[in-house]
Amino acid sequence: MLTEKAQVYKSYRKLLIFIWVLLMTVPGCDRLSVKDTLEGEEYHLINQFHEQISFPAAVQGKVVLIGYVYTHCPDICPIITFNMRDIQQEFADRDDFMLISISFDPQRDTPDVLSEYASNYRLDQDNWYLLTGEPQNVEAILERLRIGTLKSPTRFTESGTPVYFIDHTDRVTLIDEKGQIRRNYPGSELDKDEVVKDIQKLLNQS
Repeated sequence: MLTEKAQVYKSYRKLLIFIWVLLMTVPGCDRLSVKDTLEGEEYHLINQFHEQISFPAAVQGKVVLIGYVYTHCPDICPIITFNMRDIQQEFADRDDFMLISISFDPQRDTPDVLSEYASNYRLDQDNWYLLTGEPQNVEAILERLRIGTLKSPTRFTESGTPVYFIDHTDRVTLIDEKGQIRRNYPGSELDKDEVVKDIQKLLNQS
């Protein structure tokens, strides 16, 4: 017969196993837990309509998906933009969800350039801000959101146009209606169904 101590240990072990199995059968149950918050912070940027935007105050009360791109990007930025556009189409009738693309190339990505970019990619701009601004303001928000960039050496065309490329973090960020960071995704490899499910969950909670 098992001693009383052995019986307690066996019961405790069964409980631990049960908890472990429960956690394993509910994958990602805490994936939308609050990772960080932007509450109380303020970043002054400009959107593609030349409007001054105070972020995150301007999107308070909305669930927001944020991507990081630049318009001269030759590789993953177009993929990120297309992936976000696919997700936007799933929430076309929601006014409590929006998208943001922040350019980390403010020298070239003026509001007019971003507006043209949005048109070329056929983005629905009713709930999609493309943001640029003063370099120090852009750098501040990118640093806060932990987006790294590395600019290549600049060369110039015969007409004096600067040419350079920027390596950058491949990320898309999901924040809730309070400005709390809930999840980061690889931007060029977004799992559409997973992201849509996460957004829907936050919308249902707000």
